[in-house]
Amino acid sequence: MSKKTKKLKCIVTGRVLVATSDYYAKKLEKAGDEETLHNTYICKEAKRLITKGYDVSTTRDMLDIKDSTLGDIPDDVIQSLGRDSKYIKAPAATGMNFNIVNARTDPKLHDLLNNLRHE
Repeated sequence: MSKKTKKLKCIVTGRVLVATSDYYAKKLEKAGDEETLHNTYICKEAKRLITKGYDVSTTRDMLDIKDSTLGDIPDDVIQSLGRDSKYIKAPAATGMNFNIVNARTDPKLHDLLNNLRHE
């Protein structure tokens, strides 16, 4: 491994990321120290699923992780994802909390949503 990269192991999946020195430095600054960084690093794929509400066990199943040596993830690490995650979106300011993209697959739903918007 060159001096320009460092390895980070995801505590959820066990997958290893070879990080550039800039990315590693950014993560290190946010974590505070190397021990904290390595004890709390969660890869992007796992972080997205957890922030969508899946628990660690389900996330591992969905990502086909079979490593039985991976331990439990501390609750404070999981809870910190909600505060720090760019994947969690705030509710829409309009008060209508539906995803209009889904309407493309169902003509009846599309019509209903269009009627609601025009009322």
